[in-house]
Amino acid sequence: MMAQAARPKVQAGMDFVQYRERSRSRRLESVPTTSRRKKKIMSEFNNAPIPNGGPAAPNGMRPAPIMSSPAPQGTTVCGIVGVVFGALGLVLSFIPIINNIAAIFGLVGAVLAIVAIVGTFRGKKRGKALSIVAAVLSVLAIVITLAMQSAASKALDDITGTSTSQSSSADADKDAKTDDSTKTDTKVKGEQDMEGDLTDMHVKIVSAVRSGNDYNNQPTVLVTYEWTNTTDKNNSFAVLANPKVFQNGQELDTAMYLDNPEGYDSGSYLSELQPGATGTVTLGYVLKDDSEITVDVTNLLDFSDTAKVTYKFAI
Repeated sequence: MMAQAARPKVQAGMDFVQYRERSRSRRLESVPTTSRRKKKIMSEFNNAPIPNGGPAAPNGMRPAPIMSSPAPQGTTVCGIVGVVFGALGLVLSFIPIINNIAAIFGLVGAVLAIVAIVGTFRGKKRGKALSIVAAVLSVLAIVITLAMQSAASKALDDITGTSTSQSSSADADKDAKTDDSTKTDTKVKGEQDMEGDLTDMHVKIVSAVRSGNDYNNQPTVLVTYEWTNTTDKNNSFAVLANPKVFQNGQELDTAMYLDNPEGYDSGSYLSELQPGATGTVTLGYVLKDDSEITVDVTNLLDFSDTAKVTYKFAI
């Protein structure tokens, strides 16, 4: 038990305040040394200034230390790599076919950008702006790639449709031409007796009669042809037809007259007719004997001789 301090004596002339202070001093002196030293140490600790220069805590209590947030630990690597992938994707997105790779680059860049943005906003890394740039570049790469592929697909569809249409039109024209050719071939192919159609004309072998002698006093036969120009321009019988006369299987020579015989028109062979007009041509041939003759008319440029108008005459 701690011994109680002796009550101070009241001296003459001492007022109440002086008495109270002396009484407090006596009580402190009576406290053991260890206890008084402990209180002093605690008082010095509680009243010590805060390191940052702030005031002492009230009620003699020392404030809890302020915990500062940890500083960021460097620039985000995901953001840097995301910018690289986004930039590559953006450059390649404008090139057809290759922009398939651009879409992959853009997707990888977008994922890395998201990771970088989360890390920077949590304060673990620096580089928020870098992460946002990576995200923008990656999204642009994907969007432009999709737009370019859509445009390329539409262009291919248009080209394919035009090509198909042109092919169908060409096939239709070819079929029409084939039909016309078939009709023409059917129309003019083979021998036609006395009258028929050739490629560019309609011809009729009208007659074959004996005529006067030629310049060499050889007997002749005068053959009359009637023909119609079926082309779309002016033409002559000499340009379109190839008339021949045979006797005993041999071709007869064309006759040349000093005096034109009756019914012979020397200029009719070269005279032109307008499209659709009809005219008459007379030609003389030198006879070999009195046997029958065969008159053939074919196309001048038809070397296959598939179309022919023919007729036999007795002389």
